[in-house]
Amino acid sequence: MSTPYIKPGEGYDQVHCTQYERWGRQDHYLISNTYNKLPYLKVRQVDPIAEIKAVLAADDIGQHGLTLGGEEGNPLALMEVREYLQIVASQNRVLLSDIVERFTGVPWGWKPEWEIVLLIARLFMAGEIKLMLEGSDLDPKSAVDPLTKSVRFKQVSILKRKTADATALKRARELHQGLFSKLGREEEDGLVADFRTHLGDWQLELKSFTHAAAVKHHPGKDVIDQALNRLTKQLAIRNSFEFIEALLASKDDWLNTAEDIHDVVSFYKTQIAPWRRMLEALEGFADNHDALLKDAKAAAALADLDAIRDNPAPYGEISRIEPLIATVETVNDHISQGKREKAQLSIDNKIAEVPKNLDAVQASPDLRNRALLALQNLKTKVAGLSSIPKIMYHQEQAGDALDSAIATIEAAVASEPAKVASPGDQATVITYGQPVVMPAPKPIKVIRAADLATQSYLETEAEVEDYLARLRVELLAAIKAGQRARIS
Repeated sequence: MSTPYIKPGEGYDQVHCTQYERWGRQDHYLISNTYNKLPYLKVRQVDPIAEIKAVLAADDIGQHGLTLGGEEGNPLALMEVREYLQIVASQNRVLLSDIVERFTGVPWGWKPEWEIVLLIARLFMAGEIKLMLEGSDLDPKSAVDPLTKSVRFKQVSILKRKTADATALKRARELHQGLFSKLGREEEDGLVADFRTHLGDWQLELKSFTHAAAVKHHPGKDVIDQALNRLTKQLAIRNSFEFIEALLASKDDWLNTAEDIHDVVSFYKTQIAPWRRMLEALEGFADNHDALLKDAKAAAALADLDAIRDNPAPYGEISRIEPLIATVETVNDHISQGKREKAQLSIDNKIAEVPKNLDAVQASPDLRNRALLALQNLKTKVAGLSSIPKIMYHQEQAGDALDSAIATIEAAVASEPAKVASPGDQATVITYGQPVVMPAPKPIKVIRAADLATQSYLETEAEVEDYLARLRVELLAAIKAGQRARIS
């Protein structure tokens, strides 16, 4: 019985069909038996090189798995290649050129050779084999060039991927549950995909906090840097067997890292507000630090706040921040209020001096406003301050503001023409009805009492008398010089 004539599309390519036509029907029986596995390559690509590139460009492992089992994937041909690699590539590497040479020959006769390379690409992307070039593992992107240029086939070697045993998979699933509070999938590729998803989520979260953690007095920078380094190395492992092996080899380190990551992420998501409140409060207390240390409760609270701020892992102490701040604020408000009231009283006394001088020269409303403005502004500023050094500074400034107010009055009087005395003007002197010029206010001499002391403390009557004598000399000298003395 003769063998039916073979046509294109029945598992044989046009090359073989043309050969059959040339050889004639008498040789058909010989050819069909020589290439008896030719029909395994049932579906051929119009552009196999483009298909190779498309397979390598995809990144969905699940899709690759479906392709391997479908009709489009030539399952019989794929099984032939898989079984051969299971034998020759499990322990040793085999060159891609050897694979191509084998399956283009008897009894397969698969042509063009790109169809064989496409099968290799599918097995590679499904994670069943490793591809290496000059001793280094290829990833999908770097595999495109050597798999689409036949001159490079001799440079590409193939190694059957190892698979994790049941014990390793069980341990890896338990680790997955320990890290992420959920079991991963049972099969190796699915479990590795679950790990990659969750580790990638960690990576993205930690990267979002790197800038905040780099700010002074913010915790977690070292933890974030170390965790990101560990995550980057782990995610760079493409081979699923090696991926699981690396995880299990550092199981305890991963569990510790998970705790650190949880603490840092929780801090920057939920605890950053009280932390920043603490930093602002400590900065606000800095001016009154010395005064606060004189109070036992405030001193203890400040010490605790400083310790929390400087703790590299303060996460369990965050709940203590608000009560500690409240303790210090209570003391701070009390001591600053005393200083504030004293400063305001001092400023009020100086403000009271100005109207006397204004009345003496019958000042206009505009001059009164200008003369009093600086002192009134100082009083307003002091009312809103809690910093003792700033309160004291503004109190000292009030003396200068008083001098400036008197100077303003004197300048205004000096610029006015001589006034004629009138019967109702008590600030002038009437002499036989003749006009008189009002005397100019006396210049001010500021005498700083503290500068006259020769020692910090006065302990005897003689020391007091000596100090008062020096002060008396300075005061009388100012009076004799026609000045007004202001003690500062």
